[in-house]
Amino acid sequence: MPITLIAAADDSPASLQAVRLIAGYAGERDRLAVIVLNVQRRPLTLWPGPAFDAGAIEAALLHKGQRQLAPARSLLSQAGIEAEAAVRLGVPAESIGEEALRRGAAAVVMGTRGHGALRGFALGSVAMRVAHRAQAPTFLVQPDTVLPRALGRNLRVLVPLDGSPHATRAVSLLLAWQDWLGSLVIDLVHVRPSADRLDSLLPAPNLPEQLDSEEVERATRDARALIHVARLGHRLHETAGDPSEEIVRLAGVLGSELIFMGTRGLGAVHHALIGSVALKVAHLSPVPVLLVP
Repeated sequence: MPITLIAAADDSPASLQAVRLIAGYAGERDRLAVIVLNVQRRPLTLWPGPAFDAGAIEAALLHKGQRQLAPARSLLSQAGIEAEAAVRLGVPAESIGEEALRRGAAAVVMGTRGHGALRGFALGSVAMRVAHRAQAPTFLVQPDTVLPRALGRNLRVLVPLDGSPHATRAVSLLLAWQDWLGSLVIDLVHVRPSADRLDSLLPAPNLPEQLDSEEVERATRDARALIHVARLGHRLHETAGDPSEEIVRLAGVLGSELIFMGTRGLGAVHHALIGSVALKVAHLSPVPVLLVP
């Protein structure tokens, strides 16, 4: 069964970089079913005059959407991925979410800054509403995001944990996706809000004996159990400070290729889509960020 990905696209640099994330897939290409989606917002007309032709305007918007999709389709075609193109008229977040639900998409992939209807994704309300409405994980990519080297064959992933069910669900989904993401190197991070940074890199086999903090044990126990059952290794990183800044810092230190995080948490990592942590991570991160609702 192919993995369906919705690439919300226009011709902006961030959008095209998001498409390159898919185009660079190094696994079996027939594993992916890609839909490149462009949303055009209908003009607000309160008092249409006799010359107002709604059909002509909609036709023009659909044509514009197809033009904006052309660079994305070309990138994918050159990579050997034949994507379906779709243009919808409506409110961006609602249209993207509805398309993802209708298609049974595994994930939405989109840039953090777009043109027109797709403008302001990760730094505004569109990305938040997309992730909620689509009920699907959402990849966020910036124009200068460093893309994974061999997505589909191997991937190094950083997963923030705070003990919440949403954070643990992110780990569960990551493990379920390893057949198409590729061989995983997993780094778990627990961030404590403190002015003093405490870094300790602990190898997974000896975690129960070496953990000094009951808080870290509680926050990471369920996720580590899932990884153990999946017979995968991992490393745990405990640090303190601003959660979003520490997550991004560790991603750089460890050479992470993807940050994989839940959108609602407890304590230091709470808020996410309804607050600031996940969006700040998406803004600061040099690598793609996947938000799991």
